Amino acid sequence: MDDPTFTELRKLVGQHEKIVYEAVKAGTVAQLPHESQLFAKAMQEHMHLKHMHNALEFADLREGERYEMTVEGQPVNPMAHLAMHAAVKGQLEQDSLVSAAFEKMLATGTAAHHAEHILGGLLFETQWEMAHAAETGKDTERPRRVYIRKLQKLIRDSAFRKKLTRQFTADHSAFE
Repeated sequence: MDDPTFTELRKLVGQHEKIVYEAVKAGTVAQLPHESQLFAKAMQEHMHLKHMHNALEFADLREGERYEMTVEGQPVNPMAHLAMHAAVKGQLEQDSLVSAAFEKMLATGTAAHHAEHILGGLLFETQWEMAHAAETGKDTERPRRVYIRKLQKLIRDSAFRKKLTRQFTADHSAFE
C-alpha cells in the first residue's frame, strides 16, 4: 500500500509539472521562479519524445499516482529524467567543479545533452547512496566525497570519461 503522504506529495509535484508545462506552451517561462525555469528548459529539450509529452500533458490528472513505464523489465520515470536535467543545469550554475567537468566533456567531444546525462547519473547515484547511508546509519558524507573524486577524475582521466560516456548513454529510446 502506498503512503498517503507520498501520494499527496506526488499530487503537488504533478500540479507543479503541469504549471511549468503550461508556461512552456504559453511562452511565459521567464515569469516562473528560477528553479522552475531550469525544469522548463529540460522540458523544452525533451518535448519531441512521446512519453515525455504525454507525462506532461496529463501531469495534473494523475492525482498522485506514480507515472512509470517498464523498459526492459525496469521501471522508468520520464519526470525523474527531467528532474535530473534540471538538477544538473542548477549545478552547472552553482558548482565550479561540476562546470569544469561539463566543460572538459564538451572540449573532448561529448555533446552537451549527453554530458548532462553523465553528470546526472553521477548525481543521482550519489543521492541514492547518501539516502541509503542515512537509512542504515552509515556515514552520509562518504558518498559526497566519492562524488567529488569522480568529478575530479572525470576532468583529468580520459579513460574514465570514456567509460562514463558508455555507461550513461545519450539515448532516449525509452521515452520515444
